[in-house]
Amino acid sequence: MSYRLHDVLALVPLNDEGKIVLQQAKYLQDVLGVRIYVLHVIPPVSPFLRLFKPRQIRAKEHEAVKKLTQFVKDFFGGEIPNSVIIDVLQGPLAPTIIRHVDKENFLFIILKPSPGETGAESTPDQKAADEIIRQVNCPVLTINQEATKHGIRNILIPIDISEGTKKRLLWGSFFAQKTHARVQIVSALNIDMEEKKSLAYRNAEKIKTMLQERGIECEVTILKVSGKVKHEVVLSYIEENKPDFVIIRKRQVASSFRKNIGPFAQEIIHGSNVPVFTVGQAQKDIEQILS
Repeated sequence: MSYRLHDVLALVPLNDEGKIVLQQAKYLQDVLGVRIYVLHVIPPVSPFLRLFKPRQIRAKEHEAVKKLTQFVKDFFGGEIPNSVIIDVLQGPLAPTIIRHVDKENFLFIILKPSPGETGAESTPDQKAADEIIRQVNCPVLTINQEATKHGIRNILIPIDISEGTKKRLLWGSFFAQKTHARVQIVSALNIDMEEKKSLAYRNAEKIKTMLQERGIECEVTILKVSGKVKHEVVLSYIEENKPDFVIIRKRQVASSFRKNIGPFAQEIIHGSNVPVFTVGQAQKDIEQILS
């Protein structure tokens, strides 16, 4: 395995979605000091062509590199910075990315699913995006609408009292300290009781104290579900309060064997109108990097 823990992989199709991914990657590069690894995936070729016409395949790959290079040059105003790496891979979109990320161990991934039911060439649809989030060990930043426009000033972290929080706190601290953002801890309470007497509030207050000890401004909000679906309440809060960034855990129970996305996290990833940073549990060496 290679280690690219100072590189952020930006999945870039050659269309408007790709420009939005590059916008987000450029902003995060400026505040985090990371390199951008721009990856473009072209469709696989038939076994016949691979076996009998390798020159045609190489020509296709060369053309894809030329197009990607021009696309990235245009985005950066005519010249690609030294801190930006470009690469083209060929194969089925989601499996190709998953294999590459498993091999290279990036800090995190940035992608934008297609707004339609099926993605255009080299653009993941929602199913492919979910598969990538489900399978990779590193976090994935998903953009449903627009990239961060005015910087990361407010970070929202939804929590559940049954979930662990260590990885989200590490990433929340990392982003908040780098961007000088305020952290908003949100928990949905589905029982009828005074907020400050609830376990959700007490746990959220512990997290608040831990973040404040790291010099991070933080506040706690308890949302009353009152018979509503929990994720809908949180999504409505996101819509109304317009945080710049959401950090959520991929699944409620940590396991190196389970490759799934929890239903609550999946609804937030699909429904949020601001970028969602989904954190897993298995990424190696990350605590040392973030500290």
